[in-house]
Amino acid sequence: MTERPSGWLTGRSAMTVLKAWHAALAGGFLVAYFTAGEDYFAMHQFAGYGVLAAIVARLVLGVMAGERSPLRLPRPVEAVRRWRAGGGGRSPWFALFAAALLAAVGLVALTGALADFVPRVEDPHEAIAEASLWLIGGHVAFVVWMYWGRARLAALPSAIMPRKRSLP
Repeated sequence: MTERPSGWLTGRSAMTVLKAWHAALAGGFLVAYFTAGEDYFAMHQFAGYGVLAAIVARLVLGVMAGERSPLRLPRPVEAVRRWRAGGGGRSPWFALFAAALLAAVGLVALTGALADFVPRVEDPHEAIAEASLWLIGGHVAFVVWMYWGRARLAALPSAIMPRKRSLP
């Protein structure tokens, strides 16, 4: 018998919520980033507050999620311990990237909201937003490598040197 995740949101519904949240966060960040000029400031603000709401919602869902739920907040230290102990499972880099991205994008959204009331925070907000792009790029490269690149690399030797086939 397989163990079901504990909590109020489990299985496929939890993954659907996580994917929808990811789409809202990524879309909101992209809109906020590309509308950062004076011409589209209202759209930039709206998207930024949407990102902040998405981060807060994710934190709330992560606290309420059960132990084995995909909505549970990432725990990078625990993932590294499990990996080193030979527990297998997913690479701890997934948890490390997730925690770093939640922190970086959350900080961008929080400083953006503060910049509406404290103008001195605008420059740090812009700097953190620019720096977070590198982290997002690393995240995209890591996910592409883990789900697409490793399989292609494993198939490479057989493409270069075909296996010998016995004659019929």
